[in-house]
Amino acid sequence: MRPLLLLAALLPRVAVADECPPIADQQAPPSHDQLKLTKVTWTQLPGWAADKHAEAVPAFLISCARLAELKDDDPVGHDGHGGKAKQWRRACERASKLKAGDDKAAREFFEAEFVPYEAAGKEGPIGKLTGYFVQELNASRKKGGKYQYPILARPRDLVMVDLSKFVRDAHGRRIWGRFDANGEVGPFFTRAEIRKGALASQKLELMYADDPVDVLFAQIEGSAKAILDDGKTVWLEFDGKNGRAYKGVGALLKDKGQLQAPGSGTMPGIRKWFADNPKRFDEIVDGNASYVFFKESKQPGAVGSQKVVLTPRRSMAIDRAFIAHSTPIWVDAMAPNPGKPGTSAWQHLLIAQDTGGGILGAVRGDIYWGDDAVAEDLGGRMGGKGRYWLLLPKGVAK
Repeated sequence: MRPLLLLAALLPRVAVADECPPIADQQAPPSHDQLKLTKVTWTQLPGWAADKHAEAVPAFLISCARLAELKDDDPVGHDGHGGKAKQWRRACERASKLKAGDDKAAREFFEAEFVPYEAAGKEGPIGKLTGYFVQELNASRKKGGKYQYPILARPRDLVMVDLSKFVRDAHGRRIWGRFDANGEVGPFFTRAEIRKGALASQKLELMYADDPVDVLFAQIEGSAKAILDDGKTVWLEFDGKNGRAYKGVGALLKDKGQLQAPGSGTMPGIRKWFADNPKRFDEIVDGNASYVFFKESKQPGAVGSQKVVLTPRRSMAIDRAFIAHSTPIWVDAMAPNPGKPGTSAWQHLLIAQDTGGGILGAVRGDIYWGDDAVAEDLGGRMGGKGRYWLLLPKGVAK
């Protein structure tokens, strides 16, 4: 128990303004971040009146279906930082009665049922907002020819430990590992060890892709759409990870003195570097010890960690240490211009429905763009400063 208690002691605490609901954390973000919420008015949300609010309602209703599975007094979020399930019932019921496409009614609904709070981290309200998408790849059930790069299913000896079942204030943090010879949970194999055959005897190959970079980005994005050589489409969703620390490939390349040109750290820039240096792929990528496993999805579309199908441009990945799934979030960011250089202001209402290995911090979000070519363009290039506001039901705001 001592290692678990030590981990719990290292987890961050959350500071909350007096007029705000209690907020708690889930996993240790960088630099022991803290979340502070400050109640604001709707007129203080930049661009609020201009959004098409009705587009966010279907995504919210998808999360409401998950909330409906909870008992009235069950917490929303690992530590109840989204209040209790019963405090969301009225908003979900009212949302279900809204007329599709009626932006005026949708806006009035959110303003009537929720209270906006500016989110700020230890360094203030400005954080980092990125984008992601569903990686499309070409694959075959059998290895051969150009199909050489495996996509692996979850290993039989991979275990996940939910610390909240052992430590009262673990905030839902999880540890991934494997049983060692002594029956204790130890670290799982690294990416390099897996590549070199550490799991070969388990025969976990779901399929083989024709491009290792596509497989890499599928693992980074956490989902994929595989176009098989027989013409069938198979959706892949996250089914576990090795629990090793994640380090972005862009950072790995920069550590080696690469990607010096402006914009080269974006996904297109990284792809170009690998295309120009194919023999160095393993050398670079092995520097990221993290590895993701997949399973074939029963639903067409990307599935987030809330176990719901994500909605393009209306779903966002957040750090559950600070934000509960289902929470509507008003986002003020800069997004790439589709098909051309530069960025423009992007202000929209999204729903917290996913998480990610690199999405850590009080003001840290990852916007889901979708599964088409435009989504890849925008998700692959987005990354910069931004801020957001949490919308919490009036019943939660004490």
